[in-house]
Amino acid sequence: MGKSEDRFAELEILISKLHDGVANEEELKRIESILSGDPEACEFYLDYTELCVQMDLELGARMPLEISNATVPIQISQSTSRFYKGQSTKQILTPNWKPLPWFAAAAAIIIFAGSLSLLLNKRVSIAPTEAKAAQVESITHDGLAILMESVGANFVDNGMQPTKTNGILYSGEIILESGITAIEFYSGARVILEGPAILELTSENSAILREGRIRVQVPPQACGFSVSTPQIEVIDLGAEFGMNVEEDGHLTEVHCFSGLVDIYENPMKQNSKALRSLQSGEAVRIQPNSIQKIPANSMAFISYSELAQTALENSTMRHQKWQYLIEEMRADEDILALYTFEGQGPRERSLVNQASFQNQFSHGAIVGCRWTNGRWPSKGSLEFKSPSDRIHFQSNEPYQTITLSLWIRLDAMPRRMTSLLSSSEKSSNSIDWALTPKGQITLKIQNDQNSKNHSFTSSPILNRNMLGKWLHVVSVCNSNEKKVTHYLNSREISEHNFPKTGLTSIKFSNAEIGNSSIKSSNGKTPIRYFIGRIDELAVFGRSLNKSSIDHLYRTGKPH
Repeated sequence: MGKSEDRFAELEILISKLHDGVANEEELKRIESILSGDPEACEFYLDYTELCVQMDLELGARMPLEISNATVPIQISQSTSRFYKGQSTKQILTPNWKPLPWFAAAAAIIIFAGSLSLLLNKRVSIAPTEAKAAQVESITHDGLAILMESVGANFVDNGMQPTKTNGILYSGEIILESGITAIEFYSGARVILEGPAILELTSENSAILREGRIRVQVPPQACGFSVSTPQIEVIDLGAEFGMNVEEDGHLTEVHCFSGLVDIYENPMKQNSKALRSLQSGEAVRIQPNSIQKIPANSMAFISYSELAQTALENSTMRHQKWQYLIEEMRADEDILALYTFEGQGPRERSLVNQASFQNQFSHGAIVGCRWTNGRWPSKGSLEFKSPSDRIHFQSNEPYQTITLSLWIRLDAMPRRMTSLLSSSEKSSNSIDWALTPKGQITLKIQNDQNSKNHSFTSSPILNRNMLGKWLHVVSVCNSNEKKVTHYLNSREISEHNFPKTGLTSIKFSNAEIGNSSIKSSNGKTPIRYFIGRIDELAVFGRSLNKSSIDHLYRTGKPH
């Protein structure tokens, strides 16, 4: 490797750390030193950052996309192109790339360009930047709305729409069997949908109500928001109104609570005409051959304040049910560790093991993590977001069978091995439970002689649609039955067979939650910290069956 390639290789590592937000002061100074007075290094700096920005924006699109397998863009400098020798973007950025929010990425490229201008004491060319901006603009996003809140909602999974809170909604039908859900359109219009109902999203400012009941709030910015039914089209002129569709669309009620709405004939008809306008307090019942004036009834449609109160009551009730479950778990004679993250103050730095028999696992020592909200507003959790964040605990007994049960909220997709729970060093029967960059669940155990590591890895299961949502991860390890089974949200993901000999127990010893201190072969400790929140860890000394795991999930899920 030549001098230029040596310099680029070092710079690549440093930029990756800077992009991850983990570069220290010395490494920042080293970057500045390499860039100072070196145009090729500066070009490499901009090129590599641009690749990261492109991937950040690409993964903000509608669906998880495969990172491009095409060679790096021809806009990059010749020196950078020679260094990568035609590698694909995927090869370059894996495993050194991690997405930033689009606005952070955009800001980063502007700051980097400005910094280089000072370092090189020359003007940064506008034309290449404009060319790259045009390239970024080709990345599109076709979401129409977002699912904001649900109470007791049961959706039909038609493969078109997400059924989880904060899920982006696209063109297509939402089928709500029961319960209530709140939707915010990108235009700013807000809708409360009561099941059973079928609502088809057609644009950022329009929808079709095929069945059910909705309440609509339209701010001035979304004036013109329309809701169609099989009979009519209602166009809001900056108001709040309710609609109810029954009898397969043959009966429609429109209630105007404030402002003004216009009602038109079925827009599918040619030359459809206006039927009438409704002012605040007016309502109509429309059937195939009649239009009847009725008084507006705001009480018949759930309001946002009522939804908020219902959501709070539902959240409190679910939290209480979970607390009853925790009491059941505490009384379980096979519970080894039960870290509930419950009832602890924001300044406490010890995570209490609430298992009745606490001699098996120690309390946890919190390092770096900060207390925040858990699955419910009234429940605690710990947030992990830097390489220092972790929880230390100790358990020195060997176990033939264990079940690991963990509630997590991912705030970023793992782009490298991400530790859930790990022994602090490799030793006989030590354990390493983690997520892989491919979105897999993996459990690694050292053999009895500490000479071989056995890995039990699921198929890819995690995706970007799961970010920001609470997930229940369970792994069952049974050395007697010689198998490991992984579960996600009570669904069995994979089952793996043990080796016939050489692996007879599992041992935690000194261990960590949300991080790992296991060193690689070169004696250095790779960065493997978890990014997100954890609000419950239970370790059982037996193999939980599918029914028990399903009970833990259904009682513990936030909604």
